[in-house]
Amino acid sequence: MIATILPSSTNFHAVEYNEIKVAKGKAELIEMANFGYIGMLGSYTPKDLTDYLISYSSSNTRIKNAQFHLAISCKGNEYSQEELVRIAKQYLKEMGYGEPGQPVLIYAHHDTDNNHIHVITSRVDPHGKKINHNHERLRSQEVINRIMGVNEQLRIGEAVSEALQYSFTSIPHFRAILETMGYECFPGKDELILKRGGVIQDRVKTEVIEAHCMKEKIQDKKRIAQIRAILRKYRDMSSGKTELQETMKSKFGIDLLFMGSKDAPYGYLIVDHKNKSVYKGSEILKLKELLVFQTIEERFRNIDSFIDKILDDNVFLTTKELNKMLRRQFGCKLMNGCVLFNGSSHQIPDYMLSLLKTNDRRDWIQSFCPSTEEEKEILCRIGKYYHSEHINIVEKRRDKTQITQNQLKGIFDLYSGQDLWDKIHEDGYMIVKKEDVFYCIDFKNKTIHNMAEYDLDLSRLRTKKDTGEQNGVRNSKDLRDVIQLGTVLNKKGGSADSNREWEVGKGNYEEVDDERKIRR
Repeated sequence: MIATILPSSTNFHAVEYNEIKVAKGKAELIEMANFGYIGMLGSYTPKDLTDYLISYSSSNTRIKNAQFHLAISCKGNEYSQEELVRIAKQYLKEMGYGEPGQPVLIYAHHDTDNNHIHVITSRVDPHGKKINHNHERLRSQEVINRIMGVNEQLRIGEAVSEALQYSFTSIPHFRAILETMGYECFPGKDELILKRGGVIQDRVKTEVIEAHCMKEKIQDKKRIAQIRAILRKYRDMSSGKTELQETMKSKFGIDLLFMGSKDAPYGYLIVDHKNKSVYKGSEILKLKELLVFQTIEERFRNIDSFIDKILDDNVFLTTKELNKMLRRQFGCKLMNGCVLFNGSSHQIPDYMLSLLKTNDRRDWIQSFCPSTEEEKEILCRIGKYYHSEHINIVEKRRDKTQITQNQLKGIFDLYSGQDLWDKIHEDGYMIVKKEDVFYCIDFKNKTIHNMAEYDLDLSRLRTKKDTGEQNGVRNSKDLRDVIQLGTVLNKKGGSADSNREWEVGKGNYEEVDDERKIRR
């Protein structure tokens, strides 16, 4: 948890700063207290808020910079917005800004990965007195530590002890370790000064640090090669230096600390927290090589080339299998024919998409483990897959076939006539008749088999052609089924699909639930 006191001003420019964020959808005003008529009206302009704070603060003409602007932030979602507000109110009270009548604005910001709020008030209290600001930053750190139950002396002592356990060869390397732990480090006379929240927290004697320095570091060649490979890989998956730093930290516990200006660093250090080591960046990867980032267009071209090569090597590759490779290689995924990467999307070439869809259909059909040529033919017709020679016959039945048989037996025992068909549809089964043989397809359990094995009265499934008047069932030349086949795998099939000619039964289902269609 960090509480940062931001610069003061005469015109309360912090209001405009936060309101601009609100207008852009990056923040919201979540609390307004003690703003007189403005709070009662329920509508306001940024100028209304600013004018009120200036007027309120004018009761003490000796205070020129009356704005008090505070930011409270936490790591990620460690604390909710409501918890941060509660902490802020307790903080204001202990810092002297919590008296009844003190005007306060609290904004929640949503433009970073870390939850944080901004608080704006006046340095003038409701009685016109100046709120004590002596040793403000020191008191601020003490207050936030007390609220959070943090013993700063204990915490910094633990941080220094841990940093001394790392392998490092110089004082700058030791400083780098502590900086990754959230401390600012400054050289003093024979000592290293440690700050946190702008307040000096500790001092470490130079001789203590030098005693732990390794005169000649033992190079772990295997780890160096590993870090080099990781840097190269994730450099090509990152849009810039900041993103690369965040990825290395979150995924591998490796901090990259750049030296020099933000836009033109002249070097960098690598702090490997996993192995407790510090490396000079150039020992692993030259800075010029590290900072060569690809444009989004170049990255998408490389992804296309990668997909093309993989499909050449594996002509039956599915979308699911490809996505595993894309996540591992590029940190992206394919969805609805588009590669999604860092908020950008790219449509892959049509021939790749067509092949992947065909392979997905083949994989879906194969998942039913057909045990006969007839079963294979039925599944290929339903799945609109026209290369049945690529589907393998599986001799061993799936264990779930008995489950399907038992469930259907229960349906036959309880229902008859149109109710029987309705229940078959409702429970996700498809009944297909090929010549004089009925087959059951269970989409949930991924099974298909000859219903002659079920010991059921199959005469109750006869079509209109067979019985003369059986529930308005349609006939066909070859195959008959009980739902619209075009919706099983391809929503574009619809009512105009040629497969409608072999529907039987009710046949009016517009959608098939997720257990009954291929996911793409």
